[in-house]
Amino acid sequence: MDLKSIGLTGVGNARQLGGYTGADNRKIKMDMLLRTGKLAEALPEDLKRLRDIYGLTDVVDFRTTPERDKAPDPEMDGVKNYHVPILDEENGSMAAVAASGVFTPDEAIKYLLSGAMADMYVEIATTPFSQKGYARFFRILLENEHGAVLWHCTAGKDRAGFGSVLVLAALGVERSVILEDYEITNHYYKENIKAMEQFLRNKGLGDEAVQAARSTAGAEVKHLVKALDVIDREYGSMEEYLRSRILLSDADKEKLRNKYLEN
Repeated sequence: MDLKSIGLTGVGNARQLGGYTGADNRKIKMDMLLRTGKLAEALPEDLKRLRDIYGLTDVVDFRTTPERDKAPDPEMDGVKNYHVPILDEENGSMAAVAASGVFTPDEAIKYLLSGAMADMYVEIATTPFSQKGYARFFRILLENEHGAVLWHCTAGKDRAGFGSVLVLAALGVERSVILEDYEITNHYYKENIKAMEQFLRNKGLGDEAVQAARSTAGAEVKHLVKALDVIDREYGSMEEYLRSRILLSDADKEKLRNKYLEN
């Protein structure tokens, strides 16, 4: 399996979208669309690689303010940083509360076992706050003049993962490939998943620990599928969702494809 790695030592789930086949059998350009976990622990050589190898020009941070305060992004010369929160911390989003890290361990376990992770994907797909964030993300992609755009959340799997789903869909990548790309996270975080499973078993959980660990530390494809099904049902299609909720016009889509797909 091609893990799409961009070779960062201190950054989790650091990979790119380049190489996938999009609309009209055109490949996504290499080294332009990057997705990662938080950048706070990036090593100096990681930052140098992003600048020198990938020509990074824009970083989009999907995290909440508390997450950013705990682990701020590094400043890089010539790189614009955008804070584009996806979860609404001002209006009681449970997903935002969980992401902020204010839960006690027992509260976090209860949250995980409630199935809330599946609901979080539906939340970020359907709430106006999240849609507005992803719409702004697409403006940044469209306005980028040159170089690479990197987007991230904390683990680079949920908010950044759903953003990647939207980008791949807009570029015309087949849904089966989009789902396969989403699951690559599990290869990057396999040790984290095992550790989370053991932690939950030590807390007295049984087989449900496996499911909860995969949902928390990894990427559970059924959660994404649930959100995609809601999009198809409520908006008619992903194409219409991108047009009406992410505000990606036909002209925008053509511009996006011309910018990020090979000729």
